[in-house]
Amino acid sequence: MHSEPQIITLRSDSISVEILTAGASVRSLHIPGVPHSLVVGAEDRAVYGAANRPFLGATIGRHANRIASGRLIVADEVHDLSINEPPHHLHGGVGGFWSRDWSVVEATETRAVLSLSAAEGEDGYPGRADVTATFALADGGILEIAYEGSVSRESVMNLTAHLYFNLSGKPTTQDHHLTVAAASYLPVDAGLIPTGEIAAVAGTPFDFRMGRRLADGPSMLDHNFCLDGGRQTVPRPIARLSCEEAGVALEISSGEAGLQVYDGAKFDATIPGLDGRGIGRHGAIALEPQGWPDAPNQPNFPATRLRPGETYRHDSHYRFTRI
Repeated sequence: MHSEPQIITLRSDSISVEILTAGASVRSLHIPGVPHSLVVGAEDRAVYGAANRPFLGATIGRHANRIASGRLIVADEVHDLSINEPPHHLHGGVGGFWSRDWSVVEATETRAVLSLSAAEGEDGYPGRADVTATFALADGGILEIAYEGSVSRESVMNLTAHLYFNLSGKPTTQDHHLTVAAASYLPVDAGLIPTGEIAAVAGTPFDFRMGRRLADGPSMLDHNFCLDGGRQTVPRPIARLSCEEAGVALEISSGEAGLQVYDGAKFDATIPGLDGRGIGRHGAIALEPQGWPDAPNQPNFPATRLRPGETYRHDSHYRFTRI
């Protein structure tokens, strides 16, 4: 019998965050002087967990993004992963970490640590996986999210926080400005699987290096940006999202190699947001620091392999300010 997901609220003078144990999800985030949540969440908490198909605010694993045809080769052994975006595997599959109820290890006023274990073979992955998610508030309106993980035998790991943002609280984010520190991106095929090409953003609508309105970007945006400098141990600035009319900005720092940007084009207003209004097309933008999509099948992409005795770690910081 499953217990009801717990609600954990972190508070400081500059930020408050609501976290649910269902999917280790960030449901809302507020800063002083802004009446609405800057993280887009669902009004009905029952959406979180197995029903959270848009992955609102959830922790994604074992492997974020798409793996083509659910085919994973590790140590010359083929593993068939669960298919939840036919014919592909997306965000850890049918029973991904986003769908599970996590255990609370620690919860204070400004810090929460959640844990989860996945058994050998769950969703087709080799090895047992043990992971923790740490959410902590820092001075200056910063939410820090850190993931750690280990495996019992050679496998893959690529975790991310699937946070959606809307800085204005209005029905669309197309007036937001986005800046991404990436000189290249990954073109995709019709199934949103990377073609293998690493393409320069220069001269394309994908060039966000100097910042541009989302409305002036690609007509469809669900792509990985190859962050300058590759994967690093210490978070560095990778992206900025701002809305001049709302007077709010978000700066993201991360140690990850990629940033998946999804413009929320598939939202169809069937899920009421925290304000009770259906989340519509472009009503939220997802910015997901992570390893590159389909990395296990793309030898020229940064590897997402993890071996026994190694510790996977992902650190990302989200700083919210008034402008």
